[in-house]
Order: sequence, then C-alpha cells, then structure tokens
Amino acid sequence: MSDTITSGTFVDAVLAGEALLEDIDDWVDRWHDADGQPQGQSMTLSSYLGMTKSEYALWVEQDDALRFVIAAHRYQTPVTDLLISRNDYALAARAQDAAAAEKVLQWLVTTGRIDPEQASHA
Repeated sequence: MSDTITSGTFVDAVLAGEALLEDIDDWVDRWHDADGQPQGQSMTLSSYLGMTKSEYALWVEQDDALRFVIAAHRYQTPVTDLLISRNDYALAARAQDAAAAEKVLQWLVTTGRIDPEQASHA
C-alpha cells in the first residue's frame, strides 16, 4: 500500500483500486499511530475505515466478512441483504467464496442479527 492516501477511507481506497483487503491492518495501525486523529481530525476507527458501526462490528467478529462489506458498498446495499440474497453472491465474491458467504450468513443468524426465517427463504 502506498503511504499516500488519495481516497478518504479504506473502503473508498479499495473500491478505487488503491488498496487491497489485506491492507486493512495498515489502515488500523495508521489510525492508532495518529491517536484516533488521522488527517488531523478526531474520528472513530469505523468512520476512518468507511464502515458503519454494524459493518465494523461484523468485520471485527468475523474477519471473513470484509469482502462482503466491500461488496455491499460497491453495490450500495446493506451487507445483510447481500448475504441473504444467495442469488447475488456473484456480485459479492467469486464462486469459491460462496462457502465463506454462507459461513458469515449462518454466523449472523446464530448471533441473532438476521432472522433465521429470512435467511432460509432467500
């Protein structure tokens, strides 16, 4: 990753092709190194990364979910809707990632973040 950030957030940088998913730890380190004030202004880590609080919580608890958080931003849809809509997996990830999407979806059901009925009828 370049030390020069041209996009405002990690999500923006990934969508612009300026960062890779693997770069997220560098962004987290940069935020910590700036004592929560990257670019001279105080902000939460979730804001700095470009995630909602729920997306950030999902990523912290299920790091496999990051690709789906990014896809949700790309297609401007909530990550839970993207995961529930199994027909849209191709939008979220390559074919080999369907198992990862299912794992995250089932975890969301188990933790009560998605209604089991909703997940089973998708």
